[in-house]
Amino acid sequence: MPAEDVLDLDIFYAYGYQGRTMMAVRAPFAMAGDAPNLVGRIARIGGARYEIVSVSRQIAGPIAAGEPIGVEVRPASSDRPA
Repeated sequence: MPAEDVLDLDIFYAYGYQGRTMMAVRAPFAMAGDAPNLVGRIARIGGARYEIVSVSRQIAGPIAAGEPIGVEVRPASSDRPA
C-alpha cells in the first residue's frame, strides 16, 4: 500500500468496547454513515499504524468531515510499508 494511501487520523482517546480495541478519532472527510471509505484502510493514529476494522457512532446518518467517530482497529501487518 503506497504511503499516500495511509490515512492520518487525529485521535481524541483510545478505549475498549465489548472486548474491542477502539479509538475516538476525527473523521478525515464526509462520507456515508457506514463509512465504507474507512473500513479495511490503514491509518496512522497517534504515530502507530492500524487497520480499521469497523466504525461505530452514537447517531445515524452521514458522517461530516471532522466529526468524532469511533473506529475499531487492529495493529497493521508489519509487512506493509509505512
